[in-house]
Amino acid sequence: MKTSFREFVKTGKGKLTVALCALALSWIFLLWNFSGSFGDLMPGEERIDSLEREIKQLKQQNATLFARRKAADELKARYQKQLEGYWREERDGVVDTELRNKIQQAAGEVELKLNSLGSVRTTRINSDLYYAEIDLSTSGSLETLVRFLGRIQEIRPVLSWRRLDLRPEMRNTDLVGNMNFNGAIRVIGFDGEAGEERKGGAK
Repeated sequence: MKTSFREFVKTGKGKLTVALCALALSWIFLLWNFSGSFGDLMPGEERIDSLEREIKQLKQQNATLFARRKAADELKARYQKQLEGYWREERDGVVDTELRNKIQQAAGEVELKLNSLGSVRTTRINSDLYYAEIDLSTSGSLETLVRFLGRIQEIRPVLSWRRLDLRPEMRNTDLVGNMNFNGAIRVIGFDGEAGEERKGGAK
């Protein structure tokens, strides 16, 4: 019996039969050990609904993140545009001297004599921005003062008035036709990353 089986296995038909039996045993082993995994390959309706809900949530989260990213990019673009209007020493000169020069030039263009023009004071806003302010006083006709204000408004970077006081000039309780003018001019300056790079390169 054993001899006939060995002879049968040596034949082509016998080899095929043995191979088929081995394949069948392999499938039985796989099905027995991985039946749970195979079941996951064909999920039921409940599992499909759960996956669809997860996909929907992920899409909503992605849309929210995209909207936040877009808003952040727009805010950054507006900030960069605003920086162009701030005082930059690499472009506009040293604020302590050039701000005084611009104001004196504006007064000279309308033939207005400044009674006083103080020193420039700087105050930090944050690590990148600061205020530069300067006090001034003068007197003159209302027309001349209005033209002076117009020249100040034309200066770039843009200057603003932190304080402004305009009163009629009086002598011995009588009006003399001129106006006393006192004010404080302010400009926002930027000396952030670009300024630090410039200072570092100068060392």
